[in-house]
Amino acid sequence: MKENIQIIFVDIDCTLLDWSIRPSAFDIESIEELKKVQKKGVKVFLCTARPYHSVKQIKLLELITPDGMILANGGIVMIGDKVVFKTEMPVNEFEDLCKLALSLHVNIEGVRLHDCFLIAERDKALDYLFEAYPEEVPPVEDYHGQKVIGCTLFAHKDLDEIIVPKLPKDFYYFRYHDYGVDIASVPHIKGEGIKVALKESGISKNNAMAIGDDIADIAMFDEVKYSVAMKNGKPEVIEAAKYVTETVTDHGVKAILLKLL
Repeated sequence: MKENIQIIFVDIDCTLLDWSIRPSAFDIESIEELKKVQKKGVKVFLCTARPYHSVKQIKLLELITPDGMILANGGIVMIGDKVVFKTEMPVNEFEDLCKLALSLHVNIEGVRLHDCFLIAERDKALDYLFEAYPEEVPPVEDYHGQKVIGCTLFAHKDLDEIIVPKLPKDFYYFRYHDYGVDIASVPHIKGEGIKVALKESGISKNNAMAIGDDIADIAMFDEVKYSVAMKNGKPEVIEAAKYVTETVTDHGVKAILLKLL
């Protein structure tokens, strides 16, 4: 029996983009299957920790035109090209964070809606991270009160015990790499982004699917009826999901779409 799925929220890294090979490559078969279900009227949203400029840089938007995107782990929600929701860090909080970073001789990337910037010249921590995530290194800018959605701190994990106690208690601090931490004053949660997208699209969670592999993707599962973990996902994600599909290498997104749609 085919399920009545009207909207799909799909993660990018390790879900559509295979990091188990070098150089990393997109799962083209799964992307083509997503495009097929789009033609049948099913909406497809990319749901990622990446901001807009990052999704554009990796050229995924040349392979598929999503109906919308949930970016920065829920910090931005787009329907088509229209931004329907975004969070912004208060200027004074970002300034304080920059002062803290510079006092520890570490760098910060400020993320705006369509681009990003560094507050200091690139260093080894930044280089280590960009080796793992090959993208264009953003330019250095003098900070003059620009509003940011969130930011990335380029600091080794050993500095967590120094940095975390100096942050406000309600700050979102998510380490995704030995040298990379996402920071925001308002928590960025993919599930909250899905709530906005469902409301804007007029679709019930009973007709929604989410596919992912990492801890941040668990928040998606609470907002949809059909929760799917990649077999290459973390154990906590697999445990939280209703379905488990194949790995990204074995075209897991395509496999679950064929099974349920």
